[in-house]
Amino acid sequence: MNSETLTQVLISDLDLENRLTDFSLNDERCPEKLMDSVKEIGIRHPISICFTNKPYKIISGHKRVQAAIKAGLTSIPAFLFPTMDGALVLNLKENFALRHYSDIEKGCILNKLLVEGIEEKTIIDLYMPLLELERSKKVFQDLILVNRIIPKLQKLLHRLNVPIKVFQVFFTWDHENQEAAEKFFTATRPGVNKCRQLLELVEEITKRDNISPKKIFSAPYTIAALENKGLTSSQKYDRIHETLQIIRYPVLSDLKKQIARALDEIKLDDKTRFKYQEAFESDEMKLELKFRDERELSQQVEKIFRALQSGSIEKLIKIIKG
Repeated sequence: MNSETLTQVLISDLDLENRLTDFSLNDERCPEKLMDSVKEIGIRHPISICFTNKPYKIISGHKRVQAAIKAGLTSIPAFLFPTMDGALVLNLKENFALRHYSDIEKGCILNKLLVEGIEEKTIIDLYMPLLELERSKKVFQDLILVNRIIPKLQKLLHRLNVPIKVFQVFFTWDHENQEAAEKFFTATRPGVNKCRQLLELVEEITKRDNISPKKIFSAPYTIAALENKGLTSSQKYDRIHETLQIIRYPVLSDLKKQIARALDEIKLDDKTRFKYQEAFESDEMKLELKFRDERELSQQVEKIFRALQSGSIEKLIKIIKG
């Protein structure tokens, strides 16, 4: 038989435990749409297997096999290959146009290739382009470090599609700190930018105060926010992020509180917005007025004029200028 041979094989003859070519970190359950499709029209796209010895190793098509099992099928169409040579290349080529691998998945794939005894140079030259990666030793060395991240955190970072430039901070964290981070991000489900912002704050605070990340993720203010059932995931994140900002930048946080109190005293119109550079890198300020007619404009200007007369705007300016 050759690699073009197509036949029907018994699912019971397949090695369901060998995960060499299963590169996905998605939920291991079979996608419902795929299962429904298999129930309705069967397997239209054959899997690929190595038929050297039973049980046959799956080269590509792990999810299709799961779907066939759930649909009650006892056999499945398969292309037969005499050896596992090139199996990884075949799998990656087959999936190249069908899906996009996350950075976590790419790192896991590169580690599988290393375990199989494939030389680093071959991986960089042959396999990395199949993962839409440049042929770079630096990129290779960065990505293989994903095996330092615990599996639960790997899956979470994959689901959130966090890039390596954000999650590489975990390479230096021990398992306890990673577990604490996984629980936090599972509860808050932030986007990539929020992940980056919070991890930057955590890193800065831990280095300055010589404490562990776990101490921050298990702090009373963190636990109180995470256990508050009245808050959404996003609100939990925002509350904790705000607290960390205060801890990291106490002087700036105090200035912002002074500004908030000064604005309360000024009592500007609801349609008047006061803006300033929140990092206080500039002392430039801006008043933004929104109005639909002369009356609305007049009301806002009148309130600004009264604030000028009372000295409350002068007080605000002094706070900004330091």
